[in-house]
Amino acid sequence: MTETEKEIKQVSKKEIYDKIEELTKKGKTNAEIGVYLKENMNVTSAKAVAGNNILKIQEELKLRENKLPDDLMALIKKSVRLIKHKEDNKKDMTSKKGYQMTISKINRLRKYYIKEGKIPKSWRYSDETAKLLVK
Repeated sequence: MTETEKEIKQVSKKEIYDKIEELTKKGKTNAEIGVYLKENMNVTSAKAVAGNNILKIQEELKLRENKLPDDLMALIKKSVRLIKHKEDNKKDMTSKKGYQMTISKINRLRKYYIKEGKIPKSWRYSDETAKLLVK
């Protein structure tokens, strides 16, 4: 498809909603959905075409299973990988420092999201609950 064909092709709001719904059900993250829309549907901004961003569209369609924001969930997944690595490699102090820095980022994000009202005030990070969340 040439550049002019991409420019001519108009994408409707319904097509974007349907594609976001399909990709969310497949387990794609918001960033992956955005990349797909940009590369395959030539939509640089879902908000410009559909009137809402991807997160708001997912909430509108009641597709948000996970109550935690994506960036916080990504850090929790990273911490679980580092926990497993620490258990296998007890003398690796570099990964221990990386784990501590990741936990620090999680706690800073936790404070921010509690202040914004996106997660409950009682939410705390622990290694056990992180392992359960990732599974």
